Amino acid sequence: MPTPVATIANLTATGDVIIGPGGLTTMVKGLPVACMGDVVAGPLCVAGVITMTTALNKLAKGRPQACLGSLVSGVSVIGIPVTTAVLLCPNVNVIV
Repeated sequence: MPTPVATIANLTATGDVIIGPGGLTTMVKGLPVACMGDVVAGPLCVAGVITMTTALNKLAKGRPQACLGSLVSGVSVIGIPVTTAVLLCPNVNVIV
């Protein structure tokens, strides 16, 4: 099932922000697409990485693009492992 593509500055379910580096040559609405391996940081997940996506056949800079529902794994401020999902992707007209 097609899902909206995630870009840099989109949010996870816990309010953390995708900060990059992204696929700098693939832009959606002026922002680079988010990819597996991109860093995520915010109030709950201070050291997170996008670890899983369903868009394995859509690549940007040789890495699979992240989309709505892609999983983020990281560590909280006090060292507890955190897993969350990309939740806010306003790019509903661009699907992967």
